[in-house]
Amino acid sequence: MCELYAMSASAPMRVRYDLDRFAAEGGERHQNRDGWGIVFSDGHDAHWFREPEPASNSPLDRFVRTHAAPHRLALAHVRRSSQGVRSLANTHPFRRVRHGRVQHFAQNGTLHGLEQLAEAAPLLAERVGETDSELAFLLLLERLEQQAPEGSDRPARQRVFAAFCRDMAALGPANFIWLDGDTLFVHADRRRHETDQGLSAPRAPGLHMLRSEGHALRGRHDCAGAAIENLSEHIVLFASVPLSRGPWQPLPQGSVLAVADGRLLEPFILE
Repeated sequence: MCELYAMSASAPMRVRYDLDRFAAEGGERHQNRDGWGIVFSDGHDAHWFREPEPASNSPLDRFVRTHAAPHRLALAHVRRSSQGVRSLANTHPFRRVRHGRVQHFAQNGTLHGLEQLAEAAPLLAERVGETDSELAFLLLLERLEQQAPEGSDRPARQRVFAAFCRDMAALGPANFIWLDGDTLFVHADRRRHETDQGLSAPRAPGLHMLRSEGHALRGRHDCAGAAIENLSEHIVLFASVPLSRGPWQPLPQGSVLAVADGRLLEPFILE
C-alpha cells in the first residue's frame, strides 16, 4: 500500500519533510518500506531524490529533511511493491522530459493486465523498471503526444489525462499524481485502508485534499511527515490519508483535478 503526497503553493515555502513518519501514518503496519522518492520544483527543472530503501535507514532522507530549499511544488511517494522488485528503477516518482517540459508521475494502486493492452506493448521497451506505474506513465505521455501535442493548452492536456484515468481505473485502483511542469494533475480513485482486521479491499477515498482557501491556515502547519513554515496565501495539499487535524476533504472516486500556484482549476468528475 503506497502513500502519495503533493503540494502546490502560490509562493515558495520552507517544508521540513520526514518520509519515515509519513509512511507510518498511512501503512507502516503493513511493511510500506520498499523505497521512497520526492521531487521539489525549481523553476523549469526540479530536484529529484529517490532510494529503494526505507527512509528510516537513509542518509539521503536525512539530507532532504535538513537541506530542502523553499519551493512551491512537491511530489512524494513511499512504496510498498506490488509489481517489480525493490530497486531504484522501480521507485517513484518516475521522470521523463518531453519538449523541454520536466514530467514526474507517481501512483498508488495496481493496474491488472496493463502490459497486455495493445497500445502499451510498444512502450515496454521504453520502460526502465518493471512496474505497471511506469508503464502507465509512458502510456499517458504517448497519448499526450498523439492527442495534445506540444503547444496544446492546459484544458486539452487535462482532457487527455481524464480519459487516461478512466481507462486505467477499469484495470484496478488508480490514484495518480502527475507533475507537468508547473501544474499538478490529480486523479483520486480507490485504495486499501487500515482497519482493525488489516487492510481492506480497495474502496474510496483514494486521496484527500487540504486547501487554504476558505480555511484558517496561517503561519505554520504541521502534518505527519511535513512541517510547513511561512504558509503562502494559497496552498493545496494532497495525501493518501489526512496528515493533520486540518479540514482535509476526501475526494470522490473519479475526481480529476488540476492545480497551479496553489489554486484549484476546473474540478470535475469522470462519468
